[in-house]
Amino acid sequence: LAIVAAGGAYVPIDPMQPFERKAHILAQCDCKAILTLNAHVDDRAISSLKQITLDHHEQFKSQQNLATIQKPTDLAYIIFTSGSTGMPKGVALDNLGPHNTIEDINSKINLTENDVLFGISELNFDLSVYDIFGAVSVGACLVVPPKDSAKNPEICVELIEKYQISVWNSVPALASLIYEYASAKNNLVALASIRQFLLSGDWIPISLPAQLRGIRGAQVLSLGGATEASIWSIYYRIENLNPQWSSIPYGYPLKNQTFYVLDEALKQRPDGVPGELYIGGVGLAREYWQDAKRTKNSFITHPTLKIRMYKTGD
Repeated sequence: LAIVAAGGAYVPIDPMQPFERKAHILAQCDCKAILTLNAHVDDRAISSLKQITLDHHEQFKSQQNLATIQKPTDLAYIIFTSGSTGMPKGVALDNLGPHNTIEDINSKINLTENDVLFGISELNFDLSVYDIFGAVSVGACLVVPPKDSAKNPEICVELIEKYQISVWNSVPALASLIYEYASAKNNLVALASIRQFLLSGDWIPISLPAQLRGIRGAQVLSLGGATEASIWSIYYRIENLNPQWSSIPYGYPLKNQTFYVLDEALKQRPDGVPGELYIGGVGLAREYWQDAKRTKNSFITHPTLKIRMYKTGD
């Protein structure tokens, strides 16, 4: 929040990642300063950088808001994902794309200052972008659990009940994990405060939505897309599923975003005919940071529609 408010772009790096990966990301971004904790100051990957150790840094309190200096086209963050060659690729997003996604999702789930979100995703996973900025944009509360909580359903269920979490945002497997744990403990009431499940990042088991909705009538929203297109680009509100379906529909594009199913010649496929997914609209990343070749291969301009698209590979 501080970095974006100051007009900069943030690059989240897990301190526990291998030295080579951290060094590659820092070098590729030409980072000048790093926010860290005192426990990591001796990490040789960051030894040459200006270090701001947050647990030892003098804090200032002011009632004055910072002047707004960001523009929609300014870089907001670069999130590095695993490349097909093993080398991380930096997805560079401006302010407009993520803001568009967040505004649309907040509207769809009616997020307000009375909601409490559970920030289970690490900062280098873009679901965290919604957790942080989605919550702050409406004055909602964000509960950040201890590191590695995703591996411990007991801690998650305890915190959900303690803080009365109302919005859960994760991959389907983590939602299934907390459900199964609470169910095994005959304590599904601990999850009863959750009114909205946001599930994305993987296939949703066909039985999971009914289980989650059965706790206390929670709504379940399936979301999809790519880091390269501002967190999410498509949604499907899961209500009454057809028992003959083998999977949950991918859904409809989010506001100001588009989805195309194209063949190898980039022609649109008829309804019901398989093809490759391409995403368009305001959510598209600016580029793969410092990687013109990969950017050119993945972000194309359609020859006849004359619009920019991201080739998902799906």
